[in-house]
Amino acid sequence: MPLEAVLQILSDAKSKTKNPLASPGALYGPKLQILTKDNFKSFSKIKASDITDEFLGFFSILASYCTLASFSDPKQGPKHLIPIMPRTDLVTQYNKFIAPKLKDQLSDKTTNLFDIIKAATGSSNLELQTFKWATGTITPIKDDWTGKADDIKAGTLQVWKFLNYLQGYDKLGKKPLPQMDLLTLMDKTMRHGQIGGLGNHMEDVLGTKKLVPIFEFRELAPVLGSALATTLGSYEDTTIAFHKQFSKRSIEIGEEADILQEE
Repeated sequence: MPLEAVLQILSDAKSKTKNPLASPGALYGPKLQILTKDNFKSFSKIKASDITDEFLGFFSILASYCTLASFSDPKQGPKHLIPIMPRTDLVTQYNKFIAPKLKDQLSDKTTNLFDIIKAATGSSNLELQTFKWATGTITPIKDDWTGKADDIKAGTLQVWKFLNYLQGYDKLGKKPLPQMDLLTLMDKTMRHGQIGGLGNHMEDVLGTKKLVPIFEFRELAPVLGSALATTLGSYEDTTIAFHKQFSKRSIEIGEEADILQEE
């Protein structure tokens, strides 16, 4: 699904606007972060032209997870925090759609991704936000990061740590980090690996070769058996409509990002 469409679907879920792919009863619907260009005004090195709906779609997902982290039900993990769950991991999405647009802002190492999320959301306690999982049965994984054993033992992951590894830089320690999606990795070892479980896999925008992330739409309206076929058809029709609506702009943005990366 194009990230521009994800922004619209999240917005409709929060406002309870009718949309087959927008959850009408999202657990934390009123608390979803629907970001706008104004939320990034304090970061002058991010070009206004780069703050597109694609950019805002990614940041609305990321900001919603981060500000709601401490609401995680350990039995479920963080997957129910927002009604659109990324199946393509967030590192892949960040590198493909966001990193080139933050290059100037992050280049002098005085600003990091945590600072951007904190300012954009107006959060006063982002440092304290922590994702939670139930401890118990563990699926071993080879990926390693600082404090991995303690994180798994406690079943927690601090938001600042997640954002540092997502960016691949520790501002306080003034050192690079291996770029990793710790939210995906913790969910993989603590639960069933649903968040970001498809790794770097993406799919084409309908009728194009432009890649976009894969998402799972959760907590949709209940459906009676007699209405199942019609409802499934509405899901498909809505998905196709979003692909057609955003296909041209997605291709243009992708081409611009590719040029920047080559330069």
